[in-house]
Amino acid sequence: MTGVILSFIGTIIGSVWMLSLFGVAFPEQVLSIFKVHRIFQLNGFVTLMIMGVGYMIIPRMRNNLTPSNKLAKISYLLIISSIGVDFAGGILSSDYSKIATVLRLIGVSIFGGLMFYMLRIVPKLLRESDYFIAISLSALIASQVVSLFDVQQNILIQKQMWLFFPILMIFAIQYKTLPSFLGFLRAKRKLLFTSITLAILSGILGITSVLIPSQSVDIAFNLSMISMVICFTLSLYIYGGFDNTEILKLITGEKKKRYHVIILHTRIAYGFLLAALTLGTVHAMNITNFALYDLTIHYTAIGFIGVTIMLYMPLMIPPILEKPVRFLDFNYIPLALILIALGIRTIGDVILSSALHDQAIIVFGVSGFVVLVGMFLFVRMIHRAMKNTNSELSIV
Repeated sequence: MTGVILSFIGTIIGSVWMLSLFGVAFPEQVLSIFKVHRIFQLNGFVTLMIMGVGYMIIPRMRNNLTPSNKLAKISYLLIISSIGVDFAGGILSSDYSKIATVLRLIGVSIFGGLMFYMLRIVPKLLRESDYFIAISLSALIASQVVSLFDVQQNILIQKQMWLFFPILMIFAIQYKTLPSFLGFLRAKRKLLFTSITLAILSGILGITSVLIPSQSVDIAFNLSMISMVICFTLSLYIYGGFDNTEILKLITGEKKKRYHVIILHTRIAYGFLLAALTLGTVHAMNITNFALYDLTIHYTAIGFIGVTIMLYMPLMIPPILEKPVRFLDFNYIPLALILIALGIRTIGDVILSSALHDQAIIVFGVSGFVVLVGMFLFVRMIHRAMKNTNSELSIV
């Protein structure tokens, strides 16, 4: 919940920041707030959201309880404290980043320790997801440790490493869930283990690139990530590779709508992830372009992570709140707005990078506000789908 709230705040700040890039004048006091956009989105939304999902999903994978609720609460408070310290530093134009990093490192280390402790319990099915979880947790902790060192870091690679953590956690969750969602299809194990191997290689290359900036390592990191994603999508039939004709004949109503929602959102999300990594590869080739930098981050954060969360939030609400969510009440307006926003952002970034920007094209600076509208409509849609449940859920 905190991650979602911080995401709304961070998106508002980012939306205003984008307008300033297109020449809209704001008071100097407002300009100092822009730097906290990254803090709220990466430290807040991404980290807290995936930590929350981890605390809920990983124990359920083992039909067990979290080892210590007190430690889980402490990890939450430490992350919140780190965000508060970073926020104060941004407002006061002071550098409290080391203090914030230490607090965040302790918080994620507690989270990682609890999750690693849970991993000692061998699940009955689909154990391979544990490899993605272990690599994800290791990457999260390692990236925080590296942040303590005074090295000339590649800013884009640093942010990609931060996003590497939720990407792999999503892989772990989807490996557990997508086979049943798509018709109990067994994953292609050779491709899956190739993806796991490439995930380990990507983590090593990413940390190396952050510590020792190198163009060749940057390129290798992005290419390794692309290969990892391709192997994962092929292993789970995300882009097809199986005949679902019989499945579609057997399901109707609520189940059919949910099936189509899962396939559509998943394919769109992975399309954006592959596009982001391709742009990151081009940026790593020493092509310093604002559009490549900005779209690599936002295609991953909004296009992949955001769209995936839009898919899994209604799937996770029933076991959390014990309230059913009716997919027949869903529409594609929030998803369409996210896609429109990313399209507007793409055009706007290209314009900014080509130095063609003037007041006449300020419309291309409103992408963040379109995302906000999509987020509000999505929350409202889920709320309505929870209230409008009826007996049809029990008969389809």
